[in-house]
Amino acid sequence: MTIGEIFPVVQSAINKQSDTRSDKVGANRENTAAKIIWAREEETFRGSFALANSLPLRSASLGLTPTQRIVLAIFSLGLICAAVLDIQALVQFSRITLLLIFMFAILFRVLLLSAHFWPQEPKTTSSKEVDEPDIWPIYTLLLPMYREARILPQLAAALSKMNYPEDRLDIKLLLEADDDETLAVAQKLNLGGHWEIIVVPDIGPRTKPKALNVGLDRAKGSFVTIYDAEDRPHPDQLRAAVMKFTNGGSKLACVQAPLGYYNAGHNWLTQQFALEYNAQFQVIIPALVRLGIAFPLGGTSNHFRREALLETQGWDPFNVTEDADLGFRLAENGWRAGVIKPPTLEEATAQVRPWVGQRSRWIKGFLQTLMVHLRGGLPGGSPIHAFGFIAGLGLAVFSAFSHAFLLIATLICFACWPMIGPMLSTMDMLLAGTGIAVAWLLLIAGQLAAQEKINLLVITSSVMYWPLQTWAALRAALELLHKPFHWEKTDHGHSINKQSVSDALDT
Repeated sequence: MTIGEIFPVVQSAINKQSDTRSDKVGANRENTAAKIIWAREEETFRGSFALANSLPLRSASLGLTPTQRIVLAIFSLGLICAAVLDIQALVQFSRITLLLIFMFAILFRVLLLSAHFWPQEPKTTSSKEVDEPDIWPIYTLLLPMYREARILPQLAAALSKMNYPEDRLDIKLLLEADDDETLAVAQKLNLGGHWEIIVVPDIGPRTKPKALNVGLDRAKGSFVTIYDAEDRPHPDQLRAAVMKFTNGGSKLACVQAPLGYYNAGHNWLTQQFALEYNAQFQVIIPALVRLGIAFPLGGTSNHFRREALLETQGWDPFNVTEDADLGFRLAENGWRAGVIKPPTLEEATAQVRPWVGQRSRWIKGFLQTLMVHLRGGLPGGSPIHAFGFIAGLGLAVFSAFSHAFLLIATLICFACWPMIGPMLSTMDMLLAGTGIAVAWLLLIAGQLAAQEKINLLVITSSVMYWPLQTWAALRAALELLHKPFHWEKTDHGHSINKQSVSDALDT
């Protein structure tokens, strides 16, 4: 069903809802200098369904296509038949396949480590590289939030410290229609006139990318970035992005700032999360950029040319990791991505259950992205990007599903060794040991690049952190079947200073 067919059915009801809410907004505008805007039904529909209607094969809304379902059914039937006819041959074939995958994963990580330590080319100093623009371009900041009343003051305080002319900022706070609590806090903060509070109606999937599309539709800036509720971006980040775009060529679509955690030392789980992020954003992504390979973007602090976003029709509201998908859609359209150095600090999830919920959403989104970009043609539009797609996203999903099972199988093999002899070959143990060692080297390199203290005990204990991903992966697979577009909300604000929030509200 197209937008044109859907729209008349609900337009009347939405208009009545908007009229009622407009009266409420008019009464509240006296409390804040920021404009409060109820997004129009047309733009909300456009934000929800434009990509799905114009490029259905590039939207996760389709799920598995008929061709993909047939291929999956044939593969599953083949496995069943092989198990019935010759289970030993299937086991041997599976073992060889796993060995090849592990060898590929190890070699890919060695390549990334090598690229990370390659000597960088000396930069030639020119006026273009050091001069700042006389007039900084308008910069749009999109802040999608849902039920973040407790943490909004922290974000507002962080953005007030940005080293960028306030009159060139265009900040869009994107709220859901039923989030009265966060709206009330936003009004109490007395945000400046460069802020707009945009309330997004409950039309289409309730996801972050839908809200981002609505915000993009109203963006005034030449450049656009995203910040999550708990973010603390470096004050110079916007300036660094503008200078990178200025010197990076007209086809540079996006630059990713490194992400880290301000509560990394809270407990063992946050320590592991911080190690993982340092490896990803300080080593892996910069290495992929140096190799000229497209990469899945982070969900925040990625800075875009608005022109590139409009050309690729923004984010996919049906993909719950819209950032990973967008990185490859940009590459498919001939755009490049890069990195900048000023970081953004976030709040790491400090408890296992919410960690699993957040990670299951990520893995579900990775599965959606795999389905979308394997529907025909090379992922990313070229062989090198397709290689990065399989080596990066594909291996990430495979690893998530396999970690716990491989650990259990290894423990069983060692437990049975005294009774039935060795069940693991020398090659098995060599590959396992090499893979773990290379993974640890990545973590160490990430810590060094982030200028963080190296704790070998925490790093070696990461082998107990990796299997948690399997729990999240199994949950993600189940959710993909019965609620593919559900956005798992991560609760924030457990590590913030309550007094600082109170002070921000009183300011």
